[in-house]
Amino acid sequence: MSYVIVALGGVIGACARHFIYSLVGESNLASHYATFIVNIIGCFLIGLIVEIFAFKGHLPLEWKLFFVTGILGAFTTFSTFAMDASLLITKHEYFKSFFYMSVSVILGLLSYFVAVYLTRLFLFGKV
Repeated sequence: MSYVIVALGGVIGACARHFIYSLVGESNLASHYATFIVNIIGCFLIGLIVEIFAFKGHLPLEWKLFFVTGILGAFTTFSTFAMDASLLITKHEYFKSFFYMSVSVILGLLSYFVAVYLTRLFLFGKV
């Protein structure tokens, strides 16, 4: 049953990712703007969800499988991040590639920690 739960979440996450790509106007997967947006949103959401599960330990594991493994697993993408960065390098856009990788990692971590902080502050009254 856990595979069905993950698969259902995966459908939602993949469709949401495609939606973001279409909003950004990127028709190919080799463009880094949509990947950046998706991954930063995903980092924020996983911080929010993981923190909720940490404080509400009695929530069913199936919910975590659905949201984290399913939806966010299909929504975010490290493999596309790596491909985008390597394509920038092969185009000899070294600064742009370095900037993309650095800002993605830094903002990804920052958005995760902001989500954790905001979740603790607003949902649980603890920081």
